[in-house]
Amino acid sequence: MMKRKISWLFGLLISFSSQAQEFTYEAGIEPVSASGYYSVVLSPELLAKLRADFSDIRIYTADGKEQPYLLRKEQAVSTTSLFNEYEITEKIYKEDQISHLIFKNPDNEPIDNITFLVKNTDVQKRARLSGSEDGERWFVIKNNYLLHSMRSEEETSEFKILNFPMSDYSYFKLEINDNWKLPINILKVGNYDTRREKGLTTSFICPISEQKDSLKKSYFTIEFPEDTYVEKLNFEVSEADFFSRHTTIKMKKERLNRKKKTIQYFETLGSFNLNSNSINEVDLGGESVKTLYVEMENRDNQPLKVDSIKGSFLNRYLVVALNPGEKYTLKFGDQNLKSPDYDIIKFANQIPNDAKRITHGNMISLKEEVVENTEDGLLNSPYLIWVVIGAVGLILAFVSFKMIGEIGAK
Repeated sequence: MMKRKISWLFGLLISFSSQAQEFTYEAGIEPVSASGYYSVVLSPELLAKLRADFSDIRIYTADGKEQPYLLRKEQAVSTTSLFNEYEITEKIYKEDQISHLIFKNPDNEPIDNITFLVKNTDVQKRARLSGSEDGERWFVIKNNYLLHSMRSEEETSEFKILNFPMSDYSYFKLEINDNWKLPINILKVGNYDTRREKGLTTSFICPISEQKDSLKKSYFTIEFPEDTYVEKLNFEVSEADFFSRHTTIKMKKERLNRKKKTIQYFETLGSFNLNSNSINEVDLGGESVKTLYVEMENRDNQPLKVDSIKGSFLNRYLVVALNPGEKYTLKFGDQNLKSPDYDIIKFANQIPNDAKRITHGNMISLKEEVVENTEDGLLNSPYLIWVVIGAVGLILAFVSFKMIGEIGAK
C-alpha cells in the first residue's frame, strides 16, 4: 500500500515537472511526396530562437513520436576531386620490347599531369611521354620517367601520377621500356579535376532604420522586424570611386553589475576596413540580433552613401527521414533541453549529403497560448505548479521518513 502511494506521488511530481518544461515555438514541415531523407532548411528567424548550440529543437509526428535527425551546416568552401577517364585508342604490350599506350585528350584541354591505374607490381620501369596532334607525328614531352612503387596494401591496383610541362596535344603516348621483362598492366588513364564550391547561403536585406552623420563619423542603425540569425554582413556603397573607412558593428546587451542592477553596454561583434578594392564583408561569428549599430570613421572625408547592407549565413539543415501523408512539426525553444543522443548520429556518413531540401512553415509562439490560458483559472498558473511540486516534495520526504521508522520498528 505504501509503495503504491509513493509511485502515485512520483507520477504526480513528474507530471507537474513536464508541464513546467515546455517548448515555446513550433512550425510545421512542408509535406513530402515520397519516403526518404530530406534536409529541412532552417530560416534566420527560427535559428534566432534557438540556443547557441542549436540543441533545443525536436521533430514530432502528429501522434507525438519524436523523430531522430542530423544537424548539418554548409561548408564555406568544399573541395571535390573527379577522375576524368581518357579514351585509350591503342594499347600494345610487347615482351622484351617497348610497350606503349595512346590516349586521347578531349577538347585539347591544357594538362600538366596524368593519372594511370596499374595492377600491383614490384618492378622498376623506364618510360617516356610524347604528344601528337594527329596521332601520327610525335613530339617528346618528358623522357626517362622512373616508374616504381606501383602497389597498394589495401587494393589489387594502384593510382600513379606523372607530372610534365603543361601541354594541350590531342593525343598522348606513354612508352614503357620492357626489355628483358614482362610488361605492366595499365587499366585506366585519366586526370583528376579538383573543384572548389562555395557552400549554399541564405541572404537577406538588413533594414537601415536610421543614419546620422556627425563630425568625423557616420552612424547606422539596423532594425530587424524580429530576432534574426546572422553570420556575415555585406556592404554595398556607391557615389565614391575610392574610399577606405574603418567600420565597427556593435550590439546592445545587458548585464548585472556588482550591485545586482541591470546595466546596458555595447559589445563589438566585428570590425573591418570598408574599402573600394574589397568585397566589404565582415564576419560576426553567428549571432541572434534584432538591432545592430554600425559606426564608420570618415576622418576628413565626406560621408559615404551606403546603398544596402545584406545579412547572410551558411545554411543549416535538419536531415530527417520523412514519409508522405504524415504531418511533422518542429518544436523548439525549451531552454532546459540538452542535445539529443540519437543512434542516427553514429551513421551520419551513410546519410546522403544531397538530400532534397524542403522548408518549414511560419513559426507559432506557444507562449501566447499559455498567457491566454492563464485567464481561465489558477490551475494553469506556473506559480501554482511550483507550489504543488514543493508540496509533493514535502509529502515524499514525510512518507520516506515514516517508512524508515516503520522498518526500524519491525
